[in-house]
Amino acid sequence: MKIREMGIRKQVLYLVLACSLVTLVIAGGISLIGILNVRSDAVNIGKNIGNDAAEKSSAGLREISIKSLEGLTHERAHRVEAFFSDFMWDVNVLSNEMTTILQNPQNYPSRRVNEPSRANDGKIVAQLQYKSGANRSALAEEVGLTANVQDFQVRMYDSDETVGAVYVASVNGFNITADKISARKVDANNNPTPNDYSTRPWYQKAVQENKLIFTDVFVDARGRGFAISCAKPYYNSRGEIAGVVGEGKTLSSINDIVSNSKMGEESIAFVMNNKTGQILFSSNSEGAFATDNDMNLENDPSLFDAEDSILSETAKKMSGGETGMNLVNANGKSYYLAYEPIANTTWSFGIAMPEAEVTKYATQNAQLIETSTGEFVGSLDSSIRWILFAMIAVFVVIMIVAPFVGRKIADIFTSPLEILTDGVKEIASGNLDKQIEVHTGNEIEHLAICFNAMTLELKRYMENLTQVAAEKERAATELNVATNIQQSMLPHDFDFGRKDFELYASMQAAKKVGGDFYDFYLLDDNHLVVTMADVSGKGVPAALFMAISKTILQNFTMTMSAPDDFAAVMTCANNQLCQNNDAMMFVTVFMGMLDLRTGEFIYVNGGHNPPVIYHKNTDQCEYLKVKKNFVLGGMEDINYIQEKVQLGKGDIIYLYTDGVTEALNNDKELYGETRLLDCMNRIDKTIPIDEMLKIIREDVNKHVNGAEQSDDITMLAVRL
Repeated sequence: MKIREMGIRKQVLYLVLACSLVTLVIAGGISLIGILNVRSDAVNIGKNIGNDAAEKSSAGLREISIKSLEGLTHERAHRVEAFFSDFMWDVNVLSNEMTTILQNPQNYPSRRVNEPSRANDGKIVAQLQYKSGANRSALAEEVGLTANVQDFQVRMYDSDETVGAVYVASVNGFNITADKISARKVDANNNPTPNDYSTRPWYQKAVQENKLIFTDVFVDARGRGFAISCAKPYYNSRGEIAGVVGEGKTLSSINDIVSNSKMGEESIAFVMNNKTGQILFSSNSEGAFATDNDMNLENDPSLFDAEDSILSETAKKMSGGETGMNLVNANGKSYYLAYEPIANTTWSFGIAMPEAEVTKYATQNAQLIETSTGEFVGSLDSSIRWILFAMIAVFVVIMIVAPFVGRKIADIFTSPLEILTDGVKEIASGNLDKQIEVHTGNEIEHLAICFNAMTLELKRYMENLTQVAAEKERAATELNVATNIQQSMLPHDFDFGRKDFELYASMQAAKKVGGDFYDFYLLDDNHLVVTMADVSGKGVPAALFMAISKTILQNFTMTMSAPDDFAAVMTCANNQLCQNNDAMMFVTVFMGMLDLRTGEFIYVNGGHNPPVIYHKNTDQCEYLKVKKNFVLGGMEDINYIQEKVQLGKGDIIYLYTDGVTEALNNDKELYGETRLLDCMNRIDKTIPIDEMLKIIREDVNKHVNGAEQSDDITMLAVRL
């Protein structure tokens, strides 16, 4: 019987047997040749990749260790720089304050300062001393003026446990010093001993160089380790040196920085004196990079004289203020030495890390890759053997089971509906990745294609739904982060530690983030700046424009050279906000600067609500008369008008945004300016400022009566 005359079932069976045999023979031969070639290529490529990976990754790990060492050195050098920057700031402020007092004596009262007494020993007090033979009556006026800084000296001493003394020494033969050692300044009969600071090195150096100076390191007289002094002249109305101010500090905090700067088990951190090459501070007590604990700096060895020439040359580079990394020999080992100068000092910071520690991970990595490469080759050979065995086994099995498989295949061709049914069941159980494979060329195949298309659409819909849900969750998270960022930008520390004014502020956004903001800061000890602003719009765009506006206003205010420049600050800020303002956003701003000595309040209003002012002498509140200048960010080259008002003791300035006066109740009725003024007139003006703002907020809430908040509500009040 011919094959074409056989039934479909037998045709399929013979076809399967013939195809299986031919396929096995051809595929087996090709596979065997290919496997052997692949094995050879894979072994060669694996070894080359392993060697290359070991070389590059080891170099990378070594580079990472070196960069980490350099980074730690840089960070710790800057921490020491920060110590000296704070040090210099204290002395600069004290010098400027003394210069201001002597050049403007009419603005300062004559104050009394006590001479040393054994009863004050151990207490932080300011003490007056004269040099031998000084004419006290002739110096009385200058002493009375100089005594105005004694409170500042005491605060400087009390704010930092490393401070040993804060002193002001006049060229005319007296000094005022804040410290705890009154007993050392009196004789056995408790009489003050003479003291001439003009003989001290810090005094002479500051006068000679006529600028801020640091002394060399010395041993603290109270046994607290190394110490250093910073000094600077101050000047009279003729611009002449009238004396020197200074501060002495122990260097314990620098020693802590050095001790906590080790990187690895055997690294050494140290600070070197660039003038002498001697180690001032070290995390080690022995070896080339160590410092003696006897506090005798003169006998300490210098790195300039190190046995290793490279270490000696590196120390000289450090003394020249260079930054770098060298491989040096010390203590019988090779070290990678990273170094960087410490600004405002004649010191350099260094960290020495043994070369073996730097290359340890690189060496381990190379060994690991070499081992892994060997294991890969062995595993590959084992896999090839199993593949060959499996191919033979498969060939035998196929030849045995082929007849049975042929019959099964014939059955499959005759029952495609079973495949379709099984596939639909699997899809219905939740496996949307299932694709039904039916190739009959008739309506059953078309039905299978439709099911597959439906499955893909359903899967795509579910993925989109999941993505939308994730996007919403992420947006909510980002909005919470934006809220936290905005809140953190507003100042929340209302305790200035002062008694000449009281200030408090609050902000409640209508949305997660809002466009209102307030700001306050001291330009100096006598001038307080307050800001209240409202950005157009709500939400994240308003919050972003708020952050820009707040920063620009504060930056221009900080650069202001005189109170007359206050209107110019608004003009400059407006011009900068107009640049690249494609969103056409704007902000209403009220800024004022209060002179805490005179009570003069200078202000500029940029399209904002007029503040409420309370005068204690009349016990009445009224709206401050302001000229409404144009908003900021709306148009360039606007000239803003500066105004001023005089405040007395107990007077209050209350700033707010329109979220207060335009708060709506359920009947769409505004809270209004009249209600605000009536509320403030009812309040007891002697209560704390924060309680006053709380009462106003409660009055607004009472009017709103549960209606949804439509705008940001921001308030700030300051009482002189």
